[in-house]
Amino acid sequence: AENGAVLFDNAHLESIGNANWTMTGGYSDFADTIKAMGWRVDENKNQKITLDYLKKYDVFILPEPNTKFNPDEEQAIVEYVKGGGGLYMIADHAGADRNNDGWDAVKIFNNFSTPFGLKFADKWVKKEMPVRGKIEQDAITYKIKYCGTWGGTVLEILDPAIARGHVFLSEQNGGGAYIATANYGAGRVVAFGDSSPFDDGTGDKGSQQLVDGYNLLEADHRQLAINTMCFLFNKKPEDYPIKLKFYFEGGKLNCNPGEQKEFPLVLTNQTAKEYSNIIIDFYKNRPMEEKMKFYSMKVERIAAGEKLRLMMPFKQDDRQMFVLYTTVTCAEDKTADITGFNSIMVGVPIMFFLDSFHENDYNNRIKMLKNAVGEDGIFFTRSKYAMSDRDLMKVDVVAINAPKAGMKLAPEEVVALINHLKKGRGLILNAKGPDSNWGDNAGLNELLKELSIPASFEAHPEFKAGGGKPVEFEVKKNDYIFAGNFAKIMGESPSCVKIDETELKKKGFTFQVITTLPGSEIPVGVVLDGSKSNTGFNKIALFGSFHMSDGSYQMSVDTPTHYFNIRTIRALAPEKGAFASNAPQPGAANAGGDSKAPNGPFLRGVAKAYATGSLFIEDFGVKKEIRIMHGLNEEKALVEFAKIKGKLIKVNLRPDISEPTTDGFNAIEYRK
Repeated sequence: AENGAVLFDNAHLESIGNANWTMTGGYSDFADTIKAMGWRVDENKNQKITLDYLKKYDVFILPEPNTKFNPDEEQAIVEYVKGGGGLYMIADHAGADRNNDGWDAVKIFNNFSTPFGLKFADKWVKKEMPVRGKIEQDAITYKIKYCGTWGGTVLEILDPAIARGHVFLSEQNGGGAYIATANYGAGRVVAFGDSSPFDDGTGDKGSQQLVDGYNLLEADHRQLAINTMCFLFNKKPEDYPIKLKFYFEGGKLNCNPGEQKEFPLVLTNQTAKEYSNIIIDFYKNRPMEEKMKFYSMKVERIAAGEKLRLMMPFKQDDRQMFVLYTTVTCAEDKTADITGFNSIMVGVPIMFFLDSFHENDYNNRIKMLKNAVGEDGIFFTRSKYAMSDRDLMKVDVVAINAPKAGMKLAPEEVVALINHLKKGRGLILNAKGPDSNWGDNAGLNELLKELSIPASFEAHPEFKAGGGKPVEFEVKKNDYIFAGNFAKIMGESPSCVKIDETELKKKGFTFQVITTLPGSEIPVGVVLDGSKSNTGFNKIALFGSFHMSDGSYQMSVDTPTHYFNIRTIRALAPEKGAFASNAPQPGAANAGGDSKAPNGPFLRGVAKAYATGSLFIEDFGVKKEIRIMHGLNEEKALVEFAKIKGKLIKVNLRPDISEPTTDGFNAIEYRK
């Protein structure tokens, strides 16, 4: 092979659907890292894989192929490794068949990976960031403290004599080796269970990509790339340091709206040479918006091995979760350039509450939404109890799906909702269409009467049953929910919204149509604005179609439908966060003394894991991380966690912290 030559494959649909795993797309930073290590990188766009072709290269990288190799190509790959070549296999979760030809990367690799003593499991593991299983201490995990998966698979070790795992998922996520290596003949193999950790977000979706795993400051994926490439080249990773590395002190960044704050950044020169004239630029962006540079600084010089503590000023008026991108560029050595991203929480999270007490329609089909809303600073909670003032005390937006037939809100719940709305907080009512036989719109229509809102959900005259398939809707231009360039979203089968405009106007309300069926004028979704009425209400959204279901998401959060949902919740949230409000404490008037619900904000779920001050709980397959302020050493903290591990718990949260936080293990309730 040519000295230090690496080949990226791009001849098997590595760029299709949500994937763009090419050296000029989503894996461009990975390719740049390899170049910075001193190795040449080429791309195979249409060349048939033969042994003679592969012999020109030391390492062959296969980033999630989506079309299978023919038998001759598979044999060539095996012979290439046996003769001394390095093979890097990067898969994704089972079923990630992006071109629907019956072959995903798991099946494609398993068609020829057996000689290497391993195969990819036919699994779809859950998101786990950071990975909480065992991390072996070896050259593959050199300087690796955290790494993650956003839903990949694991490796099955078939022959421990030649293959071994290095990073393992938690037992709660099924366990198994997430990263494995093999020695076969004179060659070496790296097998990776997820394509997201090396995604740098610069593929087709650019700055809109939510998972920039490669540059995530809370993970060590760049170092992992160096370590695994060194294994394939039979080199030592300590000889290939990340030249300039940085991090923000204090972990998670947060500030109050309108607050001028400075965040300390530590820049380290990990080389034996001095660097000068370094530019550090800071960008902030929100999903579906372009990055905006808000500050830049210059570092005149940084000596070999030196650490510099720098300050980044920041101010933002509205509460929001911002993605913070930091770029470090070095004019005299471009291979020292590095990008990293983390997040800044401005203000308190938006508390989004879903009613589950009334056996509501679709509530068991919103896994995609629950997994994703936290990325935008929205905190999801739900209740199995009747709503009361105590339940809604710290809630910004309430969503109620069509209750089960025969169920409706009790008078006390209606009073709690009225009190909620009079504080300027939001309400979303989601009706059901003809494809659902569970919910009943009669319960929602009865609630609208109780709220004295002259509107109702009725059968849509232009829609017939669609067999349960997702339905397309048109987003109308409006003043509340910005659709951007996305005029189409998906949802469940619809009802329509009928409004008595004369009565609505008498009450001081205005309304705007938000969604319709394509080409139709009949409202499916509307926003009612009572900010100028004498009711004290602010905004209420009525949707005849449910847009938050997994079917509406079509198995992806990177869709117009998800951003529409996020913007809907934000549009209805009050300017002042309920989570930080001075709401009445339990025992005050209208507190709903008979409610079984707990006081203040809380979470329920099964206690799954604990690590370095963080508790992980799971509710219907969705994991949440909660910070525990306990003051114990880790040994004693683990003893306390052992008491609740695997049990259904209720975690009472502090309302004055901008992230989910509880005051020690004594704030966790469980059945002993």
